[in-house]
Amino acid sequence: MRYIDLQQVEACKPVNWDSDARAWLAAIKVAKDRSAKFTSLGSVWSPFKLNFIREFGDKCWYSEVPRIGTDFNVDHFRPKGAVKTSKGIYATKLLTGGKRQNHPGYWWLAFEAQNYRYSCQYANQPRDNGGKHDYFPLIDESTRIWRSCSFNAHAKEQVYLLDPCVVADIELLSFDKSPGLVHSRFDQATDPDKYGRVQNSAKCYNLNHKTVTGPRLEVITNVKRDLDLLEMISKLPPNSRAIMQAQLLATEDRLIKACDRKSPFSAAAVAFVKPKIGEAWIANILPRLDLKP
Repeated sequence: MRYIDLQQVEACKPVNWDSDARAWLAAIKVAKDRSAKFTSLGSVWSPFKLNFIREFGDKCWYSEVPRIGTDFNVDHFRPKGAVKTSKGIYATKLLTGGKRQNHPGYWWLAFEAQNYRYSCQYANQPRDNGGKHDYFPLIDESTRIWRSCSFNAHAKEQVYLLDPCVVADIELLSFDKSPGLVHSRFDQATDPDKYGRVQNSAKCYNLNHKTVTGPRLEVITNVKRDLDLLEMISKLPPNSRAIMQAQLLATEDRLIKACDRKSPFSAAAVAFVKPKIGEAWIANILPRLDLKP
């Protein structure tokens, strides 16, 4: 994951979005069957896709998988319909008289731009025991909001899933423990809560699915090769370095592109480049490397 600024997400609104959204939300609010009403509206959030691609690149915000030969989704981070805390288990609360009520879904956020995440189908839809879909667990269920309110009021909810729009969540991820896989920076013994959030999110978003780990490993392998090549060239005599100038520049360009936040799996690339930033042989391109979360 790379950090996605919510203010930039807000700026991706299509023309007339706010006025249209108010009308759609008013209709949803009074609908007897909200699910049917959502269906009748169709995918009104689809126009966000081109703006997301322009602003953040054409890749999944969760897995960083590029969109190749498939469609991507505008995921509602807080689900607009049913809300589950685990597979097959709905978020519920106890009512007076002992009855339990299922969460109605965050329907009031259905047209809130800052609730959107650009997502591949493997991360968002049910796939091979993963896929976010209507899964939205909290660390503390007592913080869950059950009725319509402002988007900012949801900041009190202690979200269990990692969110690409939260820097602290992104910084929990590690890529160097097993080739191509996503892991937690913290182990289960020292910080079970952070470890659990990463493990759960990796499963939910299919971050370590076999279709993802191979391409991610390829990026890591290429970055490590190019880092080694830069170091090797730096140790050559001046005459030899001059002969390899074209190769040096090509290698530097590849590293810059790999770390570009719009590039596929750039978080993994950054994870292997950052430990080298103190080396003299990378100083030339350091200002051009996007190494922020």
